[in-house]
Amino acid sequence: MYVYLEKIHTPLTMNHSVKYYPEKRKGVTANVPVMLSVTYSKQRMFYYTGLRCRIGIDSKNSQWDIDKSQLKKNQITPDGLSSQKLNDELNKITVAVADLFTGYDFTNITPTTEKLREDLKRKLGKKIKAIEGEDFFSRFDQYIIGSGLSDNRKRTLQSIVKKIKAYKSDIAFENINLPDFKNYLSENLSRNTTALYLNAFKTFIKYSIKKSYTTVNPFDSFEYAGETYGKPIYLNIAERDILFNATIEDQNLAMIRDIFCLQCFLGCRYGDLMRFTKENINCGVISYIAAKTKNDDLRIANVPLSDKAKQIIGRYNLPDGRLLPLVKLDDCDYYIKKLFRLVGLTRIVTVLDKETLMEKHVAIDTIASTHMARRIFIGGLFKGGVNNEVIGSMSGHVAHSKAISRYYAVDPEQQLAAMKLIE
Repeated sequence: MYVYLEKIHTPLTMNHSVKYYPEKRKGVTANVPVMLSVTYSKQRMFYYTGLRCRIGIDSKNSQWDIDKSQLKKNQITPDGLSSQKLNDELNKITVAVADLFTGYDFTNITPTTEKLREDLKRKLGKKIKAIEGEDFFSRFDQYIIGSGLSDNRKRTLQSIVKKIKAYKSDIAFENINLPDFKNYLSENLSRNTTALYLNAFKTFIKYSIKKSYTTVNPFDSFEYAGETYGKPIYLNIAERDILFNATIEDQNLAMIRDIFCLQCFLGCRYGDLMRFTKENINCGVISYIAAKTKNDDLRIANVPLSDKAKQIIGRYNLPDGRLLPLVKLDDCDYYIKKLFRLVGLTRIVTVLDKETLMEKHVAIDTIASTHMARRIFIGGLFKGGVNNEVIGSMSGHVAHSKAISRYYAVDPEQQLAAMKLIE
């Protein structure tokens, strides 16, 4: 379950609760289905998890822990799953449900129980029969809700939907006029925001082709200027260690510090960090398939654990085997800024204003986020002379990724060192 901190940027409009239980059937005790119940907005949705367990005539003889809503420790299910494996599967479903309700809040949807069930199947990768006759915007809503995107990405996509509706409320896959739509965006948005919206729109079109919603990709014959990136800003190693070594009395902030620093030592995306369990660790190396490459160039990232990373992991012994408590991205980003200010990481940096494409000067704490932790990892390795292919093998970037260069910056010390090589 997520750890909900005091500060929530956008309060949830729909509270929901999740409960798992073995479905009791007359005379059946050896192979009982484990069911999910989701309660929300005076509705209740039931869902078969695909998992089974053994129950008894009383709680003592049952594999199921009623109080914890999970399998008891040191059990093996009729399907041969260990308690750890089955409970991990339940936790994945819980996280998927939470992500769906975040998506519903973004799109102002109160789902029917049937829609929630279908969206959950889609979210978990189950095969769903395509719904005939759904319009462009319904397909876009399905994409936002069910494709496992980050909260920030969902906001961007929802903003795009609003822009498209304002531009052409009866748009369909067959009548997309990208040059005209680009001109419409350019009249109201900066070049970078326009490019950001078009990039996300392009991703949705590719998704729609894959799902057979359409066969035509209007982006095949359409070119547009990409985003302009400024110099990436991140902490240097000494500043990172100030944060790592700081004594922090507030337990919430201490937990956020551990999350941020562990991401600094692993270089993974935040979504990947939140799903890591002890099973990802083998012989002192954490291994995982980067979420963003799952449907692209599949690549396993392997990151040797540093002593500092092991120290952070050793602080937590969560019952579901996760390395860290689950914290929503927005909450974590909010508290990281507060954390930087607490330990004095407030130096002034120069960044690119994406609206004006002009430089501006801000305190580093005001732009701190979980994504900065990824830059600290990649930028620190680059400055240490590690080549991009080795960095990518640990950061989860696909081979020869051009995007990796956006995570580091060449500094004067590196330039001077390079010049000494040809003196």
